[in-house]
Amino acid sequence: MSILKIGVIGTGVMGRGHAEFIRDHIPSAQVVAISDVDQSRMDSLVQDLGGDVSTFTSPEEMIKSVGLDALIIASPDGLHVAHLRLAMAANLPTLCEKPIATNLEDARAIAAEIAIFESKLGKRSIHFGFMRRFDPSYIELKSMMDSGTYGQALFVRTITRNVSSVGITTEGLYTNIAVHDFDIWRWMLNDEWASVSSHYPKPSSLSPAGLIDPLVFSAKLLGGVLVVGDIVANNNYGYDLRTEVVCEKGSLEIGIFGDVIKRANHVAEVAIGGPMVENWIPRFEDAYIAELKAWVESVTTGNAHSDLATSADALAATEACFLALKSIK
Repeated sequence: MSILKIGVIGTGVMGRGHAEFIRDHIPSAQVVAISDVDQSRMDSLVQDLGGDVSTFTSPEEMIKSVGLDALIIASPDGLHVAHLRLAMAANLPTLCEKPIATNLEDARAIAAEIAIFESKLGKRSIHFGFMRRFDPSYIELKSMMDSGTYGQALFVRTITRNVSSVGITTEGLYTNIAVHDFDIWRWMLNDEWASVSSHYPKPSSLSPAGLIDPLVFSAKLLGGVLVVGDIVANNNYGYDLRTEVVCEKGSLEIGIFGDVIKRANHVAEVAIGGPMVENWIPRFEDAYIAELKAWVESVTTGNAHSDLATSADALAATEACFLALKSIK
């Protein structure tokens, strides 16, 4: 069987993570080229990957010079639109990290371009990195909700608290962080967003001046479920992601370590504890690997995995972000 030759644009946390996961867990694929403006960062990743990887400071040059079969876009958020256009021009199946774009006009424009491109191609070719869809705890939670055992979901409480978020803006709290909430709960509940409102706790003295941190949002889906979330950019105590679904006949919760906790029939399960990690990569390692496996299989077989996020999914999450940003006063 031939090996799928992959190029990666961007060698920061996500680009490196994808490349390492492919190296360690997907024998049917190989990262053969990387592109970044930081040569030293590329050199470090090449060494980590075993040395047989070409480096380019220009993604255009990488795509032109190497016979790639597929592309991963993990560049800074503001470059995603330009790099998606490069991918389509080269007819390369692509997994692009979220968000699809950093403003609504660009998001709608590139989503329309992708729709036309895929229509002419006759299949899905561009997918987006919303890895929570592949996380075992969210999959288990969705199965429990869909079973009907606990009645209807009424509201959701969700928490995303980073140890630090270097360079984050107030806008980025939505487009870079909460965008995951807007995707996963749309997917979990098979519903569309109706409204989003922003709320402001007391600001943290540990956060940069001008950043609304922490930020709380309340978002309602057309079916009536309310999602209340908090985003903390700089919590200084450990990566903390939790979520709870309050149903008619019980509470279903995902704990910090991906443990699924039930409270029903007068029995309360207990969350596990332990040392916390610094960022989201260890917490979602299994999800990233499963997502990459699904994507690689989709590319090699030509049959897109139904849970991979499409451009329409990415646009819906971004539109919810801008409903939220419109509410900021």
